[in-house]
Amino acid sequence: MKITCSREKFAAKFNLAAAYVAARDVRTVLQDVKMEVKPDHVIFSATDTETSIRVVLRDIEVESGEDVIIPSRLMKNILQVARADNIEIEKKGDNLEIRVGRAFYEIPTQDVNDFPEIRPFAGEAYHEILGADLQKNINRTTFATDVENNKYALSGVLFELSEGGIDTVSTDGRRLTHQRGKAVSHGGHQTEVGAIVPLKALGAVEKAIGEVGADTAIKVAVEGGKITFVTAGDEITIISRLVDGRFPAWRKIIPEKADRIQVDVPVNEFQEAVLATKLMTTENQPGLILTFKPGNLEIRASGNQSGNVIYPVPIAYDRDEIQTKLDPNFLVDFLRCFSGAANLSIYLKENSSILFEAQQDDDYAYILMPLA
Repeated sequence: MKITCSREKFAAKFNLAAAYVAARDVRTVLQDVKMEVKPDHVIFSATDTETSIRVVLRDIEVESGEDVIIPSRLMKNILQVARADNIEIEKKGDNLEIRVGRAFYEIPTQDVNDFPEIRPFAGEAYHEILGADLQKNINRTTFATDVENNKYALSGVLFELSEGGIDTVSTDGRRLTHQRGKAVSHGGHQTEVGAIVPLKALGAVEKAIGEVGADTAIKVAVEGGKITFVTAGDEITIISRLVDGRFPAWRKIIPEKADRIQVDVPVNEFQEAVLATKLMTTENQPGLILTFKPGNLEIRASGNQSGNVIYPVPIAYDRDEIQTKLDPNFLVDFLRCFSGAANLSIYLKENSSILFEAQQDDDYAYILMPLA
């Protein structure tokens, strides 16, 4: 086996796969990356048994083909310090010879037959979604998961795929976020009960979209306790086990708007007020007090030693005064999703959860429970 390739292109694809090797495993081969050598391209494969990835690298010279195992950590270090334009890799016996500029490395490699097979996606039933839309669904939900319990149902994002599109939902028990997105079903593909996707897999999907471009179509398929994401042309394939457990009945959690008071707030002013008042919160007094008064939304915070702050935001409101106490960090997480929105609609009800929606994007909802 002998290949020659641009060092930068090799590094980009190799490092993408190497991020998903096993940190520790009885089978040390899982700590490395498999390279399948084809006549005009190579495929990097890695897995930690939970998340698996296949990455195609084209624009290479192949003099002879043979699949090999590349030591992940060492190769990443070599690529990090190298400055040469090209990299050459050749297998001789049980060793790999790597040439990068003037540097020549000779390193042992493991038996490629010990590496599990990661097959390309060949299904005919899947959903297809634009990379930019999938990225939006991921960005607007991952922040509200329960990261402290990575095996629990709330540690991932729920994917519901139907004929009408895609719903992604997350909750940590104190807040819930829901994003509806456009997606086209092929071959009758849909999820009956939804699929809970781990954050690690979604992080891989975001990196893949960054690599191939947000205007690229992504295939999404759920089958046999796994979810598969495939970029156009099968350039990158990500396969992940789903999180076990039952996700809450999220549709019942989203409140009806009919029995609530709608208040419209300018996003930028509201975000500025939240950030300014958050500075005065402490661990013992973490909440922001929001008081909706005729003509004003007054946001207050106080700390035992830091002092007090009041920040009024002008609003069109002429109803009875309503007061609620919210976690400022949860507000900041949510407001990051709306850098381009002009106005935010807040749906209020005394002694109840708060529903937030952007006026220009009624396919996104954020429900936040008040602090005691």
